[in-house]
Amino acid sequence: MKRFAVLVLVGIAAGNGASAEDDIYTRFFTGADGGKPCYARYYDEPHLKAHPKQTVRRIEVDFDGSKPQDSGTPQSAAGFEGGIGFMLKRSKEWYGQALYCKTAGERFDCYLDADGGRITLIPQSDALRLEVTGGGGGTDRIAVEGGRDFGTFGGPGSDDRVFILPRSPRKLCDAP
Repeated sequence: MKRFAVLVLVGIAAGNGASAEDDIYTRFFTGADGGKPCYARYYDEPHLKAHPKQTVRRIEVDFDGSKPQDSGTPQSAAGFEGGIGFMLKRSKEWYGQALYCKTAGERFDCYLDADGGRITLIPQSDALRLEVTGGGGGTDRIAVEGGRDFGTFGGPGSDDRVFILPRSPRKLCDAP
């Protein structure tokens, strides 16, 4: 009888079919806000004055599960495409880039298109912790081409290596 009970429990666990990677991907991307979540952080002037080594004024990560990846491949936990955008203290220009991610255990490993750098997104409650993990273009920071110049952040010694991005209204990520 014990053997039967163990087999039933093993069968239930095996029949679930949903991996932890699918669950985390669903919770933070495809199942969040209708599959179009926005994670954003906007810093006010008092915060920026208190953190003079921080160069990022606004930063956001967004996703739209209704759109396939640029390659035409459907979005999945094994590979999905979103976007990253940021504004620096020195200008009002937005720097944006495609963000290619995959679920890796309890986090998302991502890289920016055009050799823009690498980040890790770590779920924390209803937010994502963004950590700069590698640089782009042969540097150790995030680098994205804007309309007039390159926007960079996240170099050693800066206050731009970790951000907590709470889930935010979609209009923040859709704004120009």
